[in-house]
Amino acid sequence: PNLGSYTPGQASSRGKMTSVRRMVFGKTPAEYVGSCGRCLDAILDEKTEDKKAERAFAKLERNLKEMAVMLYGDGERVVDPAKIVKLSRELKGSDTVERLVMDIGKLDFEIPKTLARILSFWLHDRRTCNDAISYFSTRFKLIDHLLDNFEHPEVTLPCAEVIKEALAHPQLLKIPLEDEKNTLVLKVLGYIGLKDVAYALEAFRMLDVIINCKLAKDQNLSDDMRKEHLKLVSKWLESNYDAFWKAVHSFLEPPGSHLLMEQMLKHVYQILKTDWNYYIMMKYINDPKNLTRVMRLLRVQNKKIQVMAFNVFKIFVANPQKSDKIIEILKPNQGQIMQFFKVLAADDELDGKFEDDLEVLYEQLKKLEQTKTPTISVAEESMPRQESMEAPKDFDSTRKTKPPIATEANVKAKLQHSKTVTVGGNNT
Repeated sequence: PNLGSYTPGQASSRGKMTSVRRMVFGKTPAEYVGSCGRCLDAILDEKTEDKKAERAFAKLERNLKEMAVMLYGDGERVVDPAKIVKLSRELKGSDTVERLVMDIGKLDFEIPKTLARILSFWLHDRRTCNDAISYFSTRFKLIDHLLDNFEHPEVTLPCAEVIKEALAHPQLLKIPLEDEKNTLVLKVLGYIGLKDVAYALEAFRMLDVIINCKLAKDQNLSDDMRKEHLKLVSKWLESNYDAFWKAVHSFLEPPGSHLLMEQMLKHVYQILKTDWNYYIMMKYINDPKNLTRVMRLLRVQNKKIQVMAFNVFKIFVANPQKSDKIIEILKPNQGQIMQFFKVLAADDELDGKFEDDLEVLYEQLKKLEQTKTPTISVAEESMPRQESMEAPKDFDSTRKTKPPIATEANVKAKLQHSKTVTVGGNNT
């Protein structure tokens, strides 16, 4: 034979050496990705025999678990940074991820769970996230598809895990928020209404990532990226103000789930006190319907809801630029509000956490006594408010510090450092 050709014995020897290498070192990233694609071919081919399909499922599961070990380690095998980068490049350069995601509902439970671990790492890790962002930005239908599958119990958690990691990145969040036809945020709010509380809470976590850029684990986002994320959300909230708040308020109408009320009130408070939502906050706290809604929640016989409602309510009271209609509601109820504040101050479980806030609010309520109750004509009744409201002159849209809610120095200083107070948990 020619020196450049192989004899059958040489070919067999080469194959054995490859097998030995795989046993010792495992497959290469390219081999794992390619093998996953071939397994999918067999699984999705209607002509594949049942036994062959079962073997393909088992092999796909093994491949994905080995890929997860390559990324996370398993206590015995040390993670190789070079392999992580190679696997990332292989995922980016193939259609394997797209095919796995689009057929996630057809795969056994362990496969979606392992796939979610791989994709979460890919989107989260500094060494790989740029590849992942590039991949999903040209295939955003994958995120939409995962969201559509959220209501299928067998894949709810894997889908949510990937969605949260993806939408923490402003480059990806920008795609649905700037698409007028995309209803991603409203769809997530709809999922909060699912009967299963566990899934409803997972939908809340997705909303927290989208609206507040908050993940359960540390996210590799710079301050500039986080700022860009919040600016995108603020712009979307302004454009979709009515639809968003209508969906949010549907969970704040008693009688309803106390757990959902508490969680939604946390989100309302977080939205109102976020730097970039200044105009949204001013519009919201000068709407008498919103004040009435929050005051009703103060009367719900559940301390956690009362405390979370107070966190929102104090923004209405502390604002020295109250509209006439807000004053009309607060002034006649001043005595009851003061009494409620005394109850909060005396609550041992709260341990004086409201002291600073109550001091400011007492001052603002006392000033209502000097205010003449305004008379609002029918014409004024029909006029929309806050449409042309401007931020204070010292508001700088490029700065990172929180813009003032009020113009009075004492109120401004107190509320800028205001914290959410919770019952039975840590302050957030």
